[in-house]
Amino acid sequence: MTTETKRKYKSNPESWGRVRQRPSGRWQASYKGPDGKVHNAPHTFDAKVDAQAFNAARRVDIQRGVWKSPATLAAEAEAESKRADAERFGAYAATWVEQRVSGKGQPLRPKTRAEYVRQLDKGLHVFTNDRLAEITPARVRAWHNERAKTAKTAAGAEARLLRAILNTAVVDGIIVRNPVPANLTRSMTGRGHRPPTMDELAVILDTMPESLRLAVLLAAYGGLRFGEWRALRRSDIAVAGGRVAVSVTRAAQHINGHGWHVGAPKSDEGVRVVTLPSALTADVETHLSEHVGPFPESLVFAPTGRTQFLTDSAWNRAWNTARDAAGIRDQGVREHDLRHFAGSMFTQSGATMAEAMKLLGHSTMVAAMAYQHAAADRMTELADRMPLPPAAPKRVARIGN
Repeated sequence: MTTETKRKYKSNPESWGRVRQRPSGRWQASYKGPDGKVHNAPHTFDAKVDAQAFNAARRVDIQRGVWKSPATLAAEAEAESKRADAERFGAYAATWVEQRVSGKGQPLRPKTRAEYVRQLDKGLHVFTNDRLAEITPARVRAWHNERAKTAKTAAGAEARLLRAILNTAVVDGIIVRNPVPANLTRSMTGRGHRPPTMDELAVILDTMPESLRLAVLLAAYGGLRFGEWRALRRSDIAVAGGRVAVSVTRAAQHINGHGWHVGAPKSDEGVRVVTLPSALTADVETHLSEHVGPFPESLVFAPTGRTQFLTDSAWNRAWNTARDAAGIRDQGVREHDLRHFAGSMFTQSGATMAEAMKLLGHSTMVAAMAYQHAAADRMTELADRMPLPPAAPKRVARIGN
């Protein structure tokens, strides 16, 4: 009968602490801490002298009053690991977007939030696992150079977001300076944008479907944004004394993955009443009579199918056909440039910068100046001075509107 003998470890008593040799030949150190507990070293040692040195170092810590128990050290290491993870760009950026507010303390608009998330997932995903301190100017320049090869506009927009996020990291004391050079935040598309000429606008108006012709006029002579005119209801348009006043109080935008969002216009100043030139009153009355339901909540531009509002694709089909007819589809004339046209015509009619800002719903002088393509009292008089396209057909309102 075989009797199993208990392993014996070679004990090595020391003047302080204890070291012992394991069956593997490696040395283990242990000591008694101020808490009255015996603590083993977190690992074994190749040589006895190394185990003794470990105990000696712990004795010095205890004598100096800086000793920490292994449990405390483990907790601190875990906290440091979590802090390091929180300072990785992906986690930090996600928190930044979640907590970001506008200059007036308002939460980000859903479309803006969705766009930031899209940029983080697309162009900026290369930084996701980087520690913030590891993002250097050289690395940012290399990223931007590659990104701009395939998407110049996106590269500038993503660089702006990256710089904004890292500005906050500077404020938080995580990094000393922002590694994103300011010159990289400019969007360089290689092609400019411009408003249509009078003759081009006339062709566009003649080519657009009757149900969408008024949308062009509202953008070109009222300065309404796409989302603003898309959300208009019958109750938002008042016709009195041969003049049309459009109340802009909301905007409709479709956000991928989230559906339709209806909210206030882009800025507080975007909530406004726009007066159209009196020469367009007949166009408005005809549209209301022929294309808008009888109820106050009836949309001015009714969608087709089951969608809640007119979709971008439905508009683009008609808009692209009209631009092709005018020969300007490849010349940088966008739907948004109809607002440029409105600002330009309004200033040509004698409007001051403040009046142009009111028409376009801008909150800053810089934003309004970006829309001016010509020289710089009353809103109704200025609207009437805005020249109309030479070939714009005259419309007669139908009775019964």
